[in-house]
Amino acid sequence: MSDERISAREAEELAVCFAADARDLFGYACVLARRDRALADDLVQAAFEAAGRAWPTLRCLADDQRRGWLRATLANIAVSGFRREAAFRDRLPRIEARYRKGQADTAEQAFSSIVLERCWQIIQGMPERQHAVALLRWQQDMKEGEIAAALGMAEKTVSAHLHRARRKLIAQLGPDYPFTRDPEGAPW
Repeated sequence: MSDERISAREAEELAVCFAADARDLFGYACVLARRDRALADDLVQAAFEAAGRAWPTLRCLADDQRRGWLRATLANIAVSGFRREAAFRDRLPRIEARYRKGQADTAEQAFSSIVLERCWQIIQGMPERQHAVALLRWQQDMKEGEIAAALGMAEKTVSAHLHRARRKLIAQLGPDYPFTRDPEGAPW
């Protein structure tokens, strides 16, 4: 679409065309839009916007030809809109399924909460340095290098404390231990 404006004379001609044809075009749009008056208004406006862009050609047409062009343009705009809406309706279930939160499993949530509370109790009972390392890693989400700097110890020492802390959690939680592996960057 260009930024060119139509001349004042062309704007007057388009206004005369609008005055002559908008009412009938609106009735046609209401039929296409199944009596949705707001949508019909939008369709008429879109058809006349298209007419404004094509006015140098349309102004040379006979009145009946111009009316036919406006009706065809309005119908094409409506069909394009209906197709977009239909495509969206077809995709909507997939979009909703992808982003919808799963149903809350109350039993699983309760169990997770209990196990997590038990983990913190076990961590509270660890020796002081191991306890500090575990808190910084799993509560503050600090990396081993950051923990080493904060506590003034070697990274290998931090790693050893974390290894021992995990072993204690596994031993004391048994089959309830929820963390099967320690992926890179995961808090456990």
